[in-house]
Amino acid sequence: MSNGYRFVCTVATVLVAACSPSSEPATKDAAPSTTRRVHEGLPALADLAAGWNTIHPGGDTMCVYGTPYGFFVRPDDPRKLLVSFPGGGACWSGLTCTDEPVGRMDDNPKTVRQEDNPDGTAGIFAEDNPDNPFLGYTKVHVGYCTGDMHIGDAVRPNDGPLAPGQARISETLHFNGHTNASTVMNWVFDNFANPETVVIAGVTSGSYGTPLYVSLMADHYPDAAVRHIGDGNGALYIGENLRPLPEAWNVIDVLNRYEGFEDMDPETFSFEDITVAAARRHPEIVFTQIVSANDMVFSEMIDYLGADQPILTYIESGQDYVKAQVPNYRTFLAGGDKHLISLGYFDSIPQRGNRNRGLPDIYDRFYSYQVDGRRYRNWIADMVEGRSIEDVRCSDCERMQHFASP
Repeated sequence: MSNGYRFVCTVATVLVAACSPSSEPATKDAAPSTTRRVHEGLPALADLAAGWNTIHPGGDTMCVYGTPYGFFVRPDDPRKLLVSFPGGGACWSGLTCTDEPVGRMDDNPKTVRQEDNPDGTAGIFAEDNPDNPFLGYTKVHVGYCTGDMHIGDAVRPNDGPLAPGQARISETLHFNGHTNASTVMNWVFDNFANPETVVIAGVTSGSYGTPLYVSLMADHYPDAAVRHIGDGNGALYIGENLRPLPEAWNVIDVLNRYEGFEDMDPETFSFEDITVAAARRHPEIVFTQIVSANDMVFSEMIDYLGADQPILTYIESGQDYVKAQVPNYRTFLAGGDKHLISLGYFDSIPQRGNRNRGLPDIYDRFYSYQVDGRRYRNWIADMVEGRSIEDVRCSDCERMQHFASP
């Protein structure tokens, strides 16, 4: 099998020994124990408990400081898959990977924690919301603990500053996101023979590499309806200011391993080039970008990288760059400055009267955000169902509009 279909040979050896193909969901226990939900190695799908399972695959997987890696699986209908790539900050050096107050990765995880398990969260994971278009999907949540947008493959020295009395956790930084993600994807390939629908969803820093994984998923499952949700897949079209990130992570080398991605130019590379390459390889797939016009987190990020224009300038420049090269790309530009929509984030909207005793309404962004009457949830559902969607752009980009306004 070519490397366009099988990601990492060393990982594949582990998979052959530890997994057996299956297309059946796990038996639904009434209340499986916690210990049954935590797995070492790579169990077969049929061996998973009902509800969310935590899998520590071992092998070549690891987090940025060399600690163990994990991902999460909730078995359901094996014909429908939702594979989500979460964010959690980006870092590219000893300085930027160091904890605050001097680092860039803030308190985002450098390990995969149990609280990263999506159990009980909302958005696309809301199992108790009948409006969720992903009810009944088997859900695979790719752990993120490498700071490299799931597309790094490099080991760098950890030469960041230390606070007084602080010991260095590790002398090296393992930008291992690509091997980690490849392990999860290979597990999917080994356990799902013929899915009918596969949705790859990425959010914030987890979204930038998703077009690559969409392309590889479509290569492996040519008869499946493969869909893409790029929540935050934009806002870093900042030219030379971006270069330290892909250089530190060895991104060009990673991309060049795969069919359709061989021509990436390190001198001109932007993350939008991943979308362009994937969209050209798979013109049958609509690639999407969802972002808020004044996203506060991305605004801080580009300011740190030395970009000096308003964030909306870079967002729309990046959108124009992709649209000029491929027709199968759609954007949803929401108003306001919130960061992320899809993965269970909430807004608190103050009441204007004494309804609800003055308490605020709490809105799940995935179900409540809209732009001029076009509801975000419906836009995503239409795309997943194969219906035509058009670009959506805020007319008033200073504020977010809610579907269920107070």
